Amino acid sequence: MNFTRQQIKKNTPAGMTQAIVRQLLISPPSIARLALHDLTTPANKLKKHIKYIKSPQWNGALIGEDMRKETEADALERLKSADLVVFEVHGGGFRIGHCTMFMEAFYSWIQTLKKNHGLDCVIFSVEYTLAPKAAYPTPVRECERAYHHLVSDLGVSPNKIIASGDSCGGILILEMLCRVYAPGLLNRADAKRTNFDIPLPLGALLTSPVVSVNQTSESWKKYTGSDLVNHKLFELIIKEYIQLRVNKLDDMPMLNLFNTLTEQGGLGQIIQGAGLLVYVGEKEVFRDDILEFCDLVKKNSQVKVNVCKAKYPHDWYVIREIVRAQDIPMLKKCDEVTAKWMNHALKLRVLETSSEKLDGLSPTPSKL
Repeated sequence: MNFTRQQIKKNTPAGMTQAIVRQLLISPPSIARLALHDLTTPANKLKKHIKYIKSPQWNGALIGEDMRKETEADALERLKSADLVVFEVHGGGFRIGHCTMFMEAFYSWIQTLKKNHGLDCVIFSVEYTLAPKAAYPTPVRECERAYHHLVSDLGVSPNKIIASGDSCGGILILEMLCRVYAPGLLNRADAKRTNFDIPLPLGALLTSPVVSVNQTSESWKKYTGSDLVNHKLFELIIKEYIQLRVNKLDDMPMLNLFNTLTEQGGLGQIIQGAGLLVYVGEKEVFRDDILEFCDLVKKNSQVKVNVCKAKYPHDWYVIREIVRAQDIPMLKKCDEVTAKWMNHALKLRVLETSSEKLDGLSPTPSKL
């Protein structure tokens, strides 16, 4: 069955896959999840790199070279000793998706980091509760708890952590970092970082991130009929995830993040170092909002922002089945860019840490 499923995936035209995913995103949750599971179940050759973890602190998977064969204790030791850890939060409109749905992309990052930079990378991919079972803010709280577990309980320093999220996973990452480091940013653009007990992560990799809930931009008007995301999906998100019978719109920080993170350089309170690496589709509804977000961050803060674009719809960088065969080499080049940026982030943090130590030294008085 797995072989048959993989052959169907392999031989289905990219345009047809795009149409299937678009429909799945707005299907009833039970149907959507079952169909998406068939579409995104990792190939047999990739399953050996996955170690699923279920604990009171977090649910998800540790992804690394031949990770499945490890005991849970040994897998956690590999996580702790890795050169680089990617804290990964998946997308799916808050209503579908799972922690290993992008294994092709994940394993390519791991391989490219090892081959090009000699870095051992482990991906810490979070499985959060989906809507409608879980309304806001449960998923972001689960991500926050998982991050605290990774950093505080397991002792993995943010000095080697990249935060990564696609689509709604992007806004989950941004809100989670606010809750961890600068809770005031959830409501005020002038709020400052208050948690200095742990370092900030090396940077954030955001793929087609949801940074605004507005649906009025030119890219929304132009691509709502063809992109993976459309107005119907947003109606479902409001109904299933926001759940107005539970939450009030005025009390939802996620709706304010575009302003609080851009107006007065707020993003710099939760992300520094290598800053942001953002992948965006030139044919996605979020294009204009993402690019405006990046421009405002660059204008109003010192955060470094790198943007990579391609003429594809939403989430093209991780949903690789929607990329045409002739453009597969482009994905490889993008993975090399991602690996290079992550390696740069590590080196930059080492330099920053060394500089801080030097700045803290008192000069020895000279004898005259």
